[in-house]
Order: sequence, then C-alpha cells, then structure tokens
Amino acid sequence: MNIEKSNEIIELVVYTIKPDMNSVYVNTAIEKFRKLVMGFEGFISYEFYQSCRSKNIFMDFVRWESLEFAEEAAKQVKILQKSPEYNEYLDSFASLEIFNHFNQVKAWS
Repeated sequence: MNIEKSNEIIELVVYTIKPDMNSVYVNTAIEKFRKLVMGFEGFISYEFYQSCRSKNIFMDFVRWESLEFAEEAAKQVKILQKSPEYNEYLDSFASLEIFNHFNQVKAWS
C-alpha cells in the first residue's frame, strides 16, 4: 500500500561513543540531551538506537515538523551544549559519522 507523503523532517545522527564512556552515555548523558531536544519548538519524537554489531555506535532518529525547526534546534544545541551541564555528553563522543536532515520521498507498508 502506498502511503501519503508527510511534511515532517527526519534528523538522522550516527556516531561513535568512546568505549570507556558507553555506560555513562547510555545511562546518564543521553537522557539530559534528549530532554533538551524535546523542549524545542517543532519537535515530534526522538528515537535512540544502538548498533547490533558494535555497542559503541549509536543512531538518533528525530522527527521535526519542518526543516526550519530542525535547523534552529541544531543551532541552539551547538550553543547550549557548551555549558558545563553537557560536558559528560560531549566528552563521550569519539566521532560523528552522519548528521543530516531528510524529507520523505515515498513510503510503503
């Protein structure tokens, strides 16, 4: 069945966390960050995934009402995450593989 195209934007972020920071990231740091993101205008949902093959690779799948909301949130996050409150979050990162916004072209179910 063909599904009607949605106007929402998907933000896809794939990254690697330092092995020694994995537990801290999963149990503490991501929760603070998730709460920050959920407070932005245009936020719809946040899904957090871990690789099946590497426990240090993660993916955030965030839905936004529009590209404008997603980009504004990204700008604000860059500013806010510099505060000491998010040191644990930033210190956890080994690398960022993908950070991009996508709009739906087609969907099937």
